[in-house]
Parts: sequence; C-alpha cells; structure tokens
Amino acid sequence: MKQELSRRSFLVGAGVLGAGLAVSMAGCAPQAAGSKGASSQATTASTTDGPAFLAAPEPITDVKETLEGDVVVVGLGLAGVCATRAAAEAGLKVVALERCPEPSARSGQFAVFNSDRARQMGIEDLDTAELVNEMMVQTGHRADFRILKTWADNCGEAFDWYTGAYDGLLWQMPDGEKYDADSQVFIRASNVFEPYRFGVDHERVFSGTMSFSAPERGGHKPVMLANFEKAQATGNVDARFNARARQLVKDGERVAGVIFEDVTTGEHMQVNAKKGVVLATGGYVRNDELLAYYIPWIYNMKDRYAFTYAHMDVNGDFTDQGDGMLMGHWAGGHIEEGPHCAMAHGDLGKLGVDAFLQLNALGERYINEDLTNDHFGSAIVRQPDATIYQIFDANFPEQVKHMQSSLGAVTSVSPEIAATVDEWTSAQGSTIDELIENLDVDAAVAATMKTEIERYNELCEKGLDEDFGKTPERMFALNTPPFYAIRYEVDGGPSTENSNALRCLVTMSGLSTNKHAQVLDENLHVLPGLYAVGNTQGGRFLGDYPTTIAGASHSMAMTYGYLTGKFIAEQG
Repeated sequence: MKQELSRRSFLVGAGVLGAGLAVSMAGCAPQAAGSKGASSQATTASTTDGPAFLAAPEPITDVKETLEGDVVVVGLGLAGVCATRAAAEAGLKVVALERCPEPSARSGQFAVFNSDRARQMGIEDLDTAELVNEMMVQTGHRADFRILKTWADNCGEAFDWYTGAYDGLLWQMPDGEKYDADSQVFIRASNVFEPYRFGVDHERVFSGTMSFSAPERGGHKPVMLANFEKAQATGNVDARFNARARQLVKDGERVAGVIFEDVTTGEHMQVNAKKGVVLATGGYVRNDELLAYYIPWIYNMKDRYAFTYAHMDVNGDFTDQGDGMLMGHWAGGHIEEGPHCAMAHGDLGKLGVDAFLQLNALGERYINEDLTNDHFGSAIVRQPDATIYQIFDANFPEQVKHMQSSLGAVTSVSPEIAATVDEWTSAQGSTIDELIENLDVDAAVAATMKTEIERYNELCEKGLDEDFGKTPERMFALNTPPFYAIRYEVDGGPSTENSNALRCLVTMSGLSTNKHAQVLDENLHVLPGLYAVGNTQGGRFLGDYPTTIAGASHSMAMTYGYLTGKFIAEQG
C-alpha cells in the first residue's frame, strides 16, 4: 500500500535499515508510459491529494551493503562534479553516485563576469543587483532574488576555480591568436552585446558570456572531467557509476543518507552521510508524467520540439527523469510553485531571430518581431499551424547590422552567405506579388499577406510602428528587389535536424532552497541535511528561461556546486 501525501503535508513511510536510520521514502520515480519515445503519452493517475508520483513509494528493505561518508552527491553532471570536488578539497569524504557510466555534460556557454579572467577577455564588470533585478522581471518575480544574487556575486570566482582544473587550457583573447576547435580546448568571449538602449531595444540583455570549444563539439566536457579527476586526486572520493539513487534515508527530521540501485544488477546499497546529501540529478524533461503536470504548455506541444541531450544509462533509459526532485519531495522537501521552466528555444536559420517582418500561417503580422531566442520560441508555437514567414528584401546584409545583438540574433552576414541566399530561403520574387505566389499559399492567405506587407511598408515610411511598437531603427520597408521569405514550420523531428524544430533541452525548476542550496520543507523552513543544485534546485528560473545573459544555466550549476561543497564543509 502506497502512502499518500499532499503538496502541503508529508506522511513518512517507516522502515529500519543500516545504523538505525529511518527510511522516509523508497522506490523509483514513476516512469512515464513509453518515456523513451518522443510521442509517448503521460498516464498520471490521481490520488486524493494529487497525482500518483507525489505519493511516497514503499520502503526498500533489501539492502546488500552500507557505506559511510561525510557527504553523498547524487548526480555527476556539472553541478554534482563541482560539489564533489569542492567538498573533497575541503577534506570531506564524498560518495558520488551517477546513474550513467561516466559524468555527463552538455554544451559550453557560461555566464562569467567581475573576475580578472573575464576582464582579460574583454568582458566589462556588471552591477549584479541590476542584472538580477532584470532577471526577476523576466521571471515575473517568482525566482528568489537571494539565490540569483549569490550566484551573480560568486560566478567569477567559481569559474576561475573550475577552469583552473584543466592544465593547458587556452584562452582566446579578443585580439589574439585564433585557436582550432577540431584540435584544441579553449575558451573565448561570446555573446558580447551592444549596451542596452532604453526606448530602442525591446528586451534588455547583458554581456558576460564565455564559451568552451573542444574537439568533436565537446564543449566544456574535457574541463568538467578534469575537475572530476581533481576531486579524485584528493583521495576523498568514492565514485559509483551505474548507480541510480532510489530513496533518501532520514534520521528523525534530518536527511542522513541515500539508498541506490546498481542498474546493471538490480542490487541496492545504502550510503550514510554525516553532513549532508546533495541532489544534483538534473531536471525531468524526459519524464512525461512530470512534464505534463508541471509544464503542460511544453508537454501538450511536445511533438513540435526536438528533445536534445539524451543522456541514458547502460539500459538505454533516459536519466533526466526528475529523480532528485521526487526523492526530495518524498522526504519532506517542497517542490516550488509554478510555472516551472523549460529551456526551449530555436532560431530562424541564417538570419536567426532578427526583427524582420514576420507573418503567421494566416498571413497576419502577429508580434513585435524584436525578440530574444526563448521568447521567439514561445510566440511561434502559439501561432496557427506553428508556422511563420520571415520576409525581407535585398538590403538584408546591411540591415542586420541594426538588429539588437542578443542570443539567437545575427548582426553580420558574410559575403558567402549573402551570395547563397536563394539556397537558404523558401521563396524569392522580383516583386511582392511574385514572392507571395512562390510561397504557394491559398488565395485568402495571399491576399492577407499583401495587405499586411503594404501596411508594414506604410508604417516604415511613417517611422512609427503604430501596430506593435517596434523601434523605427528596425522597421525596414520592403522596397528593394529581389524579395525573400523563410517559411519556418515548427514540426519537431530528430535533434539532428533542428532547422525546422525548436529545441527543448532541459527543465530548470525543482526543489525550493535557500541561498545556501539547503532544501526547504513544505513550510519553507530548512530540511536538515538535504541540498539541491543544478536543475534540481528551484528558485532560479520560472516560466521561460530568460536570455537576459547567455549561459546563466551552466554558470549557476557550476557556482552552486562549488559553493555548496564548501558550505557543507564549513558547517563543522
């Protein structure tokens, strides 16, 4: 019989294991029906107090062996590796559990500022309160200012520590030697944007991003593995791979350990933690039940997205199932209130999200086109047939220079790209009528398109966008042939074919924590002994992932892993 619990109350399941510790939850996170496939459907059953996955499963009692440590880190992605290294370097005995056969990494952009290295790379210092206040606006003030500010105040220090683990790492200075990503591991400053101009730029963005490059599109993985090796070199780390955490163990009100399963044998082992358990299992983007419940606007349109970064265990099962968030909840932790956040975005190919005229499948202009990456994605999937047309004329190579620089924007076009425009556009025409005819839309849509283009040209001539308020600097009349259109239909598809699909990378909401990453209970008081970092940690992003500063997700995972390992050691 499963015990059931509401979002506001937790009924502890009992069992006695190991050194007299009470088991407060057990069992695995519920698997979404057909969760391996992109078209699987959620089958969440309701209990009297909510969906079935909120109910604590029965305790696990068949524990083969018990280990002892100061800290247990659950998950060896970026946040978990940083927490492991920081705790081990502080002298703590760390047992690190990872469901995959090796540590997992993705991509390579990190928001970094206010450090000597950042300044050397041409990144100007930021006012962290100013940055965080804008991020609070972008998240509807649902995020925790203190969590964001702690990250912003410490990310430079954490990045210097993180990159210091890799001997021979190259730094590509703005005016220095250019390195080869096919043979060298290096860092460069990226997404360096022009200063925000109030009343001109539609969205406020900040510069302060560094990007890793490595052979085989390795991103920051070589550096992350160097950090893990640095942790192991302390002699304080016992790393267990193919190890899926299944439950947390409590001693009274304190979280005091973890029971994990060897996914190759099915056997269970327990690890007792004297000082704390750090949940760093990532998000739940591959768990259909959680996705349908917490982010239905993604789940209900998931066939429109390419789900990328498919980390799997040796059994071929996706690992980003929300294990840490669920285990923390079953132990008494609070899953933050929504709207939960997913990193879901895309672009328009060669011209990115540049603010050229956009018409939807009905031929209607539908938005101020001056958007950043994630907000563009949110808008397009809400249009008829999830289809839009980006329309421009022969002057586009010069016009892109006037676009707001931001994540996903294009502010320069090479002569080679300009010369091949017929290859990467959907239709061309020597007149507007010919362009519309070549788009092969029905008569009603064609008539609407022509009316909307005439209206747009009229507004451009006025120098005032009376309809959507786009800045005059980006109102370019369609006057100079030939004319071009990119038809962009969001239709999902494999992650290797993203030109016509938005990407859904990860979920980014989880357990409520304070600024020290300590998990909070249902009354938002500290749940002793439990921490959450990376995409298991709440309080960071709600609603849409804001591109206020590129690379914030990686940077927070790194910084909070680093700070949390140190914090646990400092508690004595």
